[in-house]
Amino acid sequence: MSDLRLSLRFRIIAVLAAVLAAGAVVLGAAAWHSSSLAAQQAYDRLLRGGAVQIAENVYVQGGVVTVEPPVSTIATLADYDLVFYKVVDPRGIVVAGYEDLVSDADPVETRAGVVLEDGTYQGQPVRIATLARQIDMPGTNNWSTIVVAQTTDARRALARDLTLKALGVIAVMSVLALLAAAYAVTLALKPLTRIEREIASRRPDDLRPIEAEPPLEIRNLVQAIDDFMRRLSERMAIMQRFIADAAHQIRTPLAALDAQVEILIGTPASRRKADTVKRIHERTAELGRLTGQLLDHAMVIHRKDVAVAAAVDLNQLAKGVLAKAVPLSLPREVDIAFVPAEQAPIVSGDAVSLREALSNLIDNALRHGARSRLVVTVGADGDAAWIEVADDGDGFAAPLAEFTRPFAKGPESSGSGLGLSIAAEVALAHKGELALSRDSTMTRIRLVLARS
Repeated sequence: MSDLRLSLRFRIIAVLAAVLAAGAVVLGAAAWHSSSLAAQQAYDRLLRGGAVQIAENVYVQGGVVTVEPPVSTIATLADYDLVFYKVVDPRGIVVAGYEDLVSDADPVETRAGVVLEDGTYQGQPVRIATLARQIDMPGTNNWSTIVVAQTTDARRALARDLTLKALGVIAVMSVLALLAAAYAVTLALKPLTRIEREIASRRPDDLRPIEAEPPLEIRNLVQAIDDFMRRLSERMAIMQRFIADAAHQIRTPLAALDAQVEILIGTPASRRKADTVKRIHERTAELGRLTGQLLDHAMVIHRKDVAVAAAVDLNQLAKGVLAKAVPLSLPREVDIAFVPAEQAPIVSGDAVSLREALSNLIDNALRHGARSRLVVTVGADGDAAWIEVADDGDGFAAPLAEFTRPFAKGPESSGSGLGLSIAAEVALAHKGELALSRDSTMTRIRLVLARS
């Protein structure tokens, strides 16, 4: 039942059914009111006509008011309900009919025409018509009063019959409207079914845009799904390329390490054995650095879309990274300097990713660039802030773009080529760039970041 309640078709039909039910109740009440009014008006015409005909048969004979009730009129009224009447002469004496039949009509109004009112007679609800007729009777006010009453059973029966017929029409129309709505909803949801079938029939690696033409109402939803699949496809392509390249890169030092171990096993204790152990140590260190950079690269790719941006002080960041990134001992003498900005630039970004990017730039400069000097500078310019790593090495043998692709490296490089790629990914994630410049003495790589 929970799946049914979550169904869009069920929800739409349920809402329409509720609306139709509420409408049927309102229409039913309106039908009952209209039917009651129509029955009242129809029987009131008969009752008014009966009162007028009785009044026309009232006359004075021998000084006495006499009435000859029209039998046909009374019979017509009696065909539907019980009929009671009373005729009172100008002296107030009842000359015909039921003496206890009482009317509350205003005498002045009855002289102008028939007055209709509701009342009760002999314990039954009745409709009363009262009319005054002027006659010539000396010594009196010359007005005779005629009262005719009719029970209301036939009125209610007619109103009930009309209401039931109207309710029947309302019920049929409501059912037809609900069926039509259900069919319309089914037709309207067919494009969703086509989209569902198209997605369900695809292979897991098929992330092409949805080909089925969506209705206007869900076009934005389908576009969002297409955009999500595009981003997922790009991420999967990056990860697949990364995994393939990483497998290739790790295979090389592992093979070299295995060869050195075999040499070590087959070599007697000698000077060559010490050299082999040294090479094994170097290969092991290289493999450790490669593994660390692989993990850093994967972390940077992951954090690009999920990390929450926070305010980062570039002076503090660069100072901390430089202190940790420079090893305690270097194979050569290198003069290391840090030049902070006068006013610390603040950027909104991921401190962890920025730290990794700068650490890789510094490590890259120390291992493959700097001969005797390394300078880390922090600055800001307009809407951008930057951290620059400069060294007195020979620079790059190719454009920087060639080195910022994963595992791209120079022909004489012994590294993995991941350091600059990590920095480039971080710069791109922070709406910045990695810029290279060279003067007569220094090679400069600048990590440019947007400040807003």
